[in-house]
Amino acid sequence: MLKTKINPREIYQRSQEFGLKASADMLTEIIELEKDNNKRKEAIKYLGLIGNTSKSLKNECFETFENLLISDNKIEIKCEAAKALGRIKHEKALKPLKWILEQKPIDYNIRIAALKAINKTRFEEPEIRLFINELDSNFKSIKEYVFIQLLSLNPGILINLLLDSLKNKKFSNNHKAELIKLIGYEISSINVSFEDRSYIKIKYPEILSNLIKNKDIILSVVTQILKEEDPSLMDSVISILKLLEMEVRKDLLNLLLLDDFIVKKNAIILCGKLKLNDAVDSLISSLDNIYNEVAIAAIEALGEIGELSAVPELIDILDIEDISFEYTDLDMKLYILDAIKKIYLSNKDYSYDYLYSSLAKDNDTIKESIAFILGEMGKAESVKPLIDLLKERNLDVKKNTAIALGKIGSIESLGDLLKIIEDDKAYWLLKKVATDAIYNIFQRNWYRVKDNEQDVTRALNKNMAFLTDHLRIKENENHKVKLSLIKLLENYGGEQALDALIKRVNDFHRVVRIYASNAIKKIEERLELENS
Repeated sequence: MLKTKINPREIYQRSQEFGLKASADMLTEIIELEKDNNKRKEAIKYLGLIGNTSKSLKNECFETFENLLISDNKIEIKCEAAKALGRIKHEKALKPLKWILEQKPIDYNIRIAALKAINKTRFEEPEIRLFINELDSNFKSIKEYVFIQLLSLNPGILINLLLDSLKNKKFSNNHKAELIKLIGYEISSINVSFEDRSYIKIKYPEILSNLIKNKDIILSVVTQILKEEDPSLMDSVISILKLLEMEVRKDLLNLLLLDDFIVKKNAIILCGKLKLNDAVDSLISSLDNIYNEVAIAAIEALGEIGELSAVPELIDILDIEDISFEYTDLDMKLYILDAIKKIYLSNKDYSYDYLYSSLAKDNDTIKESIAFILGEMGKAESVKPLIDLLKERNLDVKKNTAIALGKIGSIESLGDLLKIIEDDKAYWLLKKVATDAIYNIFQRNWYRVKDNEQDVTRALNKNMAFLTDHLRIKENENHKVKLSLIKLLENYGGEQALDALIKRVNDFHRVVRIYASNAIKKIEERLELENS
């Protein structure tokens, strides 16, 4: 029968009055006999506080908490016992705390409580390795907790233990990925420049030498576990390999020659991220690899490296006779275009002569692809060859060319774009694209009208007059072309545009009527504001 009538908090507050031993006995009695688990938890908490202040009682308190952790059937009591073991900081507690972690299944709350107690009791190599094991936990909060605790260690000690753990064959690839993330995170926090390792060489020479010593295991692991969809892993891998670039360069190049699909692909990705020019020849050889993923990785890597000599090889991939290529291998085509764009962006002052000369090839895929690239680059020098390309019969070539001219934004191309809109036989989609391109040109040059550049003002006004008449007269024009014309007039048209828009208020297409009405209101508001 419970003799103690005082609540645990009061016992603790009056412990000097009762005496520490008597207070501990009263709290132990509540723990053992009380049926209310909340009172038992409170008693465990205050017994832990007393045990932490009294060396003579620490062992006695430890035995009570150990028994509760191992034998009690209530999870909340086990958790409170684990917390109390952490409070008394008795090294004998490490054994039961580690034992409870080995039990399967184990409740999350018990696990996190035990880990925190271990951390408070002692955090040396055996405990650090235990925490490294927990990096593979299914519980995100546990992974985050051990991650933070491990980062509190001396960088040299931590990286040394993590590198050693990479050799553990029992660890899964996911577990090793977490180790790499932690190594990379630690390196990025202590290395002031990824382009120069002199700082880390002076400040942490043992870390650099340890990384160099373990470069083979690092490279072996990262080429197995690399995932581009995991940016934190990729960042960590690059942080590590940039430090070791001189040591791993040759090894990476050798890995490009392997037949192992996963290793080869990941080695290609890393060569690209590290911008290894030495890898260009091998990457070009991988462009026709039987595995599509390897070929795409090689294309992306060439784009990352930015070597101009790769451009002809990439263009050649597009130079095929199969007209269905763009439909069966659209992804490959997009990767090629992006890579070529990146290469030219890395060499901004380089001539586009090779691209211009490639427009002479009898291949529509190449022509429309180069038109896209030139539009992305946005250079005024490309306007003339693009205008010539508008004469091609292929719809995709003409469409991409019109879009490119709109992106470049030169008024020089307005006349040729207007010819497309004027052509009654032109496909409606091409007309719409040409109209949108003209809109972009107006958008890019309108500031010059406000600056009273007379030549530009005359050219834009002349074209606006033509487009206004086209909208007013062409009753049978496709409604999507009409909508693009209305958008242009709404933003850049003046009083002269109102007549054409009023005509479209009575259009047979409902959406055209709505857009025309809205455009009229906006133009009238703008004119009123200008007059005021």
